[in-house]
Amino acid sequence: MIAETKMYPEFNTIFISLHGFAELAETVKEVEIFEVSMPTLPIHEMSLIIDCNDMAPFKPEILPVLERCYVLYNSFKHAVLVNPKKVVAKSQLQRVAPSAGFKGHFVDTVEEAWAIVKS
Repeated sequence: MIAETKMYPEFNTIFISLHGFAELAETVKEVEIFEVSMPTLPIHEMSLIIDCNDMAPFKPEILPVLERCYVLYNSFKHAVLVNPKKVVAKSQLQRVAPSAGFKGHFVDTVEEAWAIVKS
């Protein structure tokens, strides 16, 4: 999976675009890097937008890692995920969210995500 991260300091927002298929080892490594960087940021005051539009479905072994991510995302002021175009990937993201207690939002467009963050 390719992950592109951009900071938007004027909106106090981290924007991550995810593309393609996630391999377990790579995904775990990226999550660990994200976890290590979190204490250096005022995340309770920040928003997170993750654009999953171009993301492929996950292998089942990735789902526990996804659950771990949702717990991390709950630390942000706003956490908004843009639904993937692929129906299976969308259902995977939404199915895991309740078990992780995810309090964020799922939307269908990047514009909807920004509207939540800017509100």
